[in-house]
Amino acid sequence: MKTILTKRLLGFLIKKGYKYCLSKTSFIDQQDAPHIGIMLKPVKKHPLLQKLPKPYENYFTITREPLEMASGTSDAQVIVELSEKDYQKFALA
Repeated sequence: MKTILTKRLLGFLIKKGYKYCLSKTSFIDQQDAPHIGIMLKPVKKHPLLQKLPKPYENYFTITREPLEMASGTSDAQVIVELSEKDYQKFALA
């Protein structure tokens, strides 16, 4: 499931033990949308930059860049890819 990154979601992910977010950046070619799209996938173990799963190209520590993104300080549209299980738990929280 995909959902927009918020501070509430980030807090939920941190409480669930996620420490990193895989990242994929794309450019959005629409007038009414931000020009940059960022897809994040939370992970619990430290990823190896040389062996990131496709389509991800980078990763962040969850308490750094994703926290800044959740604060709305960027012009990017930030989406988080959650497992169905985590999405349901978050929706009920």
